[in-house]
Amino acid sequence: MKLLERLHRMRFNRVVRAVQHTPVVACQPGGVVVLSMVHHRDVLSYLLALKSFVRYVPAARVVLVADPTLNQNDRAVLRAQVPSIEIREAAEFRHDGVPTGGCWERLCAIAEYVADGYVIQLDADTVAVAPLPEVRQAVNDGVSFTLGTEDDQRVGPADETASWARKRLAEGDHIQLAAEALLDQLEPKGSWRYVRGCAGFAGFARNSITPARVVEVSRQMGRLLGPRWAQWGTEQFTSNLLVASSEGGRVLPHPQYCAPHHRRADSAFFHFIGYVRFSNGLYARTASRVCSELTAVAHAAYPAQSL
Repeated sequence: MKLLERLHRMRFNRVVRAVQHTPVVACQPGGVVVLSMVHHRDVLSYLLALKSFVRYVPAARVVLVADPTLNQNDRAVLRAQVPSIEIREAAEFRHDGVPTGGCWERLCAIAEYVADGYVIQLDADTVAVAPLPEVRQAVNDGVSFTLGTEDDQRVGPADETASWARKRLAEGDHIQLAAEALLDQLEPKGSWRYVRGCAGFAGFARNSITPARVVEVSRQMGRLLGPRWAQWGTEQFTSNLLVASSEGGRVLPHPQYCAPHHRRADSAFFHFIGYVRFSNGLYARTASRVCSELTAVAHAAYPAQSL
């Protein structure tokens, strides 16, 4: 890691500690299920992501799929900050025919929880900085969504993506492109839709997917791709496929919702993906700002009493 990136990381790690001194997360009836998979190293950034998000989109339940690295101290911090949090072990969501790791347990957990309500998958490296009307609209409409990766993306027939991907495929290409090149071979043919979204932030409408559907997609793609299907990136491909193929599935407008290097003045939601996370000081500045805002709201709600 370059020296400047190391300094930006250190600054963020110092600043994000303040999230522990912001108000605890209070779940509200009628809200969504917010589900995340969290690693030991990401506990505080996850709390920043969660607290920044639920101030705009209330949560009825907060579910955490625990990476095996999550220790007892991490769990104590999480329960103190989110008293009603539901912590589930990753091993609970492993199925025959589905790869292990690579966030697959997260997708399998989503497939279970959508039977009870609308589920939003929230990565630990995201931050909401302004109201999220498109997310609230998707929830109200009862349709799924995914995070876009470029401007003007649209959900379209899967065979169109397959044709596009095959023209770009070369030996050694990323597994996501290899999987996309095979989309027109999925059964039943002609019934699938796709968008090249990002699984780091995605909404799943109630009953939009099932564990059996996840397993079936995985088994079909496993037969087509063989051992490569176990590689990192296949869960994101599957999330994109399932969101796009659900009734009314949509992609959030970009760059209102974006990776930070695509941001503009009206951006409301950032996904601090790895290769740009600490390329500058924006993540630390955003964390500091959000923690201050959360604290200010709490003080406004409970003003100091005169003696």
